[in-house]
Amino acid sequence: MNAKQKIENLTHTWYGFTVFMGAVQLLVNGLGVFSILGAAFSTVFSLVVSFAFGRLLLGGSSLTRVLLVVFSALGVIVGVLGVGQMLYAFFGDWSLSLLGYAALGAAGVSVNVKSFRVLTDKTVKAHFA
Repeated sequence: MNAKQKIENLTHTWYGFTVFMGAVQLLVNGLGVFSILGAAFSTVFSLVVSFAFGRLLLGGSSLTRVLLVVFSALGVIVGVLGVGQMLYAFFGDWSLSLLGYAALGAAGVSVNVKSFRVLTDKTVKAHFA
C-alpha cells in the first residue's frame, strides 16, 4: 500500500468514526429537536474538518502532518487517562454507563493510535519529503 492509499484509508477511518460518534450522540442525548440539530451540526463539521485535513495531507503539507502527529499523540495520552479514570470510577459506582463511556473513549484512542502509526510510517513520511 502506498502513502496516498494509507492517507485515504486514514481519512475514511475518521469519516466512519465521526458518523459513529454522531449516532452515539443521538442515542445518548435523545431524539429531541435540539439534540438532532446538535448531532447533525457536529457530525457535518467533523466531516468537513476530516475532509480538509485529508486533502492537506494528500497535497503533501508537512506542517499538517507534524501537527496531526502531535495532536494524535496527545489524543492517545489524554484518551488513555480518560478511559482509566472511567474504569476507576466504574469500580467505585458499578454504573454500566461508565463502561459505555470508557468503550467510546477506547474507540477514540484506537483511531488516534491508527493516525499516529500511519502518519509516522516510513512511506508516508517519504510522501512529505
